[in-house]
Amino acid sequence: MAYRDIVVYLDAGADCAARLRTAIRVAAKHQSRLIGVDISTKEALEGESHDLALAIEDAFTTAVQEAGLDFQYHVARPEAHTAEQLFSHCADILVTTQPHPDHRHLSNSSVPKEVLLTAGVPMLVLPAGWTGEDAIGEQVIVAWNFSRESTRAVHDAMPILKAARKVLLFVFASNYSDQNADVQEIKSHLEHHGVTVALEGWRDTGETDFTSALFAVLDRENADLIVCGAYGHSPLFEDVFGGVTRTLLNNISMPVLMSH
Repeated sequence: MAYRDIVVYLDAGADCAARLRTAIRVAAKHQSRLIGVDISTKEALEGESHDLALAIEDAFTTAVQEAGLDFQYHVARPEAHTAEQLFSHCADILVTTQPHPDHRHLSNSSVPKEVLLTAGVPMLVLPAGWTGEDAIGEQVIVAWNFSRESTRAVHDAMPILKAARKVLLFVFASNYSDQNADVQEIKSHLEHHGVTVALEGWRDTGETDFTSALFAVLDRENADLIVCGAYGHSPLFEDVFGGVTRTLLNNISMPVLMSH
């Protein structure tokens, strides 16, 4: 598997330039075609943002040509709301930013959550205020819970995991042990793909929750990316892992690669 087509969502918000820089770096690393999709709203074409919205295509084209990348450019209709209308189905990965409360009105409200949960394509979500200067994918934490969603996330992130210098497999379970057969199986599977992986287990004693444990590990490690499943439609996982999805989408402080 390789990332041959990458979609980056573009708008007139303050985070767009850094998002584009990051998408260009990811595309260059994986020798991908970069597809820019303008998701500006009608409001973006009015008032102070008008000139920025009109300059989106030129800024994108100039940047990708300077980087020497193959590219395409599309404009989504302001009323677009499905994954198809937002050009996500013919991509290997999507790049966007956590919605900024001051700029939310400038871009389509279906990005990121609705597209993430309906497109069947992994999404790299950058924090609001991301500068685009820091590396992504050198040291990765995989949030693993043996679910369909986390399995999908691992396979969707495989090109990144194989290229990473360090991958930590974070497992949160009441019976966690490094020697558990299921833990060793996923570790062996990653290693068989050429991933350098270490275990970072957390025994669930009921004194803390998954999100708190995950961020405690992040505080100890110099990770630059979280890989995890996105939960939104399964009643079984909605209370625990659906809450994790909402937390990461709304309060992330580092890039997150999510799959649903």
